[in-house]
Amino acid sequence: MAKILAPFLIKGTIDDINFVVTADGNNYARAKGKTGITAKEFKNNPIFDRIRNQGQEFGGCVRKSVIFRQLASRFNERAKEGSFAGRANKLLFEILQEDTTQPQGKRTLAEGLKTTNGKDFLLLFESNSLRPLQKVLKIKEQSDLGNQTIMLSKFKAKKHLDWPEEATHVHLAMATANWDFENDTHDTCYSEEWILDKESVKQNIIISTNKPQGNDVHLTFLFIGFSKIERKKHKILHRKNNTSTIIAHYNPTA
Repeated sequence: MAKILAPFLIKGTIDDINFVVTADGNNYARAKGKTGITAKEFKNNPIFDRIRNQGQEFGGCVRKSVIFRQLASRFNERAKEGSFAGRANKLLFEILQEDTTQPQGKRTLAEGLKTTNGKDFLLLFESNSLRPLQKVLKIKEQSDLGNQTIMLSKFKAKKHLDWPEEATHVHLAMATANWDFENDTHDTCYSEEWILDKESVKQNIIISTNKPQGNDVHLTFLFIGFSKIERKKHKILHRKNNTSTIIAHYNPTA
């Protein structure tokens, strides 16, 4: 019996091969009438070509995901939940499938990200899916991507945010990251944080960063975190209460 490593589960029968999913969520293939097939048979049987190709491509995306998850690591440390890594892997695999220049098994994330659809898949990716931006922020932010700036016009904290029960303050910040997805490097610039009391007056919020080094793809992240006062200091709430979201991508050479 051979274990299947792929971004999806396979059930049923193809020719003389049964595909099963065990109680612990693992996926296996075995020949009818046998206890299973060997790893060698799985490797050499052409019936498994599609599965092997998918697994190879997905494995490449998992490796690329290590850098992707570091693009706004300062925010992710304060806004993240358990599915973050798995969702990032899945997102990059979906982008890879936009590569139409190569056959299955040879497609790459780099080619997928060169397409408009591929880059658009990045938009609204959340480090914390429990607190998506569209739920937390009740007005639409404005962006000046060429100047690495986000604006919240006539922003009133109490009215325009979905507040956790114990929060007394909100922290607003942005990051601009240059992601060199071909060479697995990045440079990220972070803004200063705005810290606002829940009862603060209506005001215009302007958040800016420096321009990161590199002219690959620039990604804009918006962080919204909540805190409470303990011993005259701000204590950021557990990361399940906060959010970090990719709100824009930008080609600095366009």
